[in-house]
Amino acid sequence: MQVLFRVAHWVSNGNRKIVKTIRQLAETEENYRVIIREIDRVEAALGRARTLGAEARLTLVEWLVTLEDFGWQCAYCQSKPFQVMIHVVPLPKGGTVPENCLPTCYACVRYRKKEYMQVRVQGYLASRKYENGSTRTHGGVSHIPQFQEDKK
Repeated sequence: MQVLFRVAHWVSNGNRKIVKTIRQLAETEENYRVIIREIDRVEAALGRARTLGAEARLTLVEWLVTLEDFGWQCAYCQSKPFQVMIHVVPLPKGGTVPENCLPTCYACVRYRKKEYMQVRVQGYLASRKYENGSTRTHGGVSHIPQFQEDKK
């Protein structure tokens, strides 16, 4: 999993998204596919937020931290793999920010407004809001090495 964070950190530092480089950093084809899928997911969510005039500051690293926090499972039921990123407070009011984006399965998207479903994630969202948007690594400890783009 650290490989995903290394690549995400490298991409988030403004390095050009060169497929060949990302593929090399990812080390395996499976990691590469995960990274590309999550880059696309985050960029699409940010694009929708910007189009609607909402706050748009979720980074790939922050999204991967959220996924790790929930074990890549649905934040609501925690029994199925996540399938989509949802905004707890709908756009444009909520924004695409760490404290408003959660991994969810399709079944829970439909029922997430039920009170018992909300209780499961409120503590997590409050802790993300407390962080005030600062980028953190998993467990709050910076242990992901930074990559420098080759200047050849």
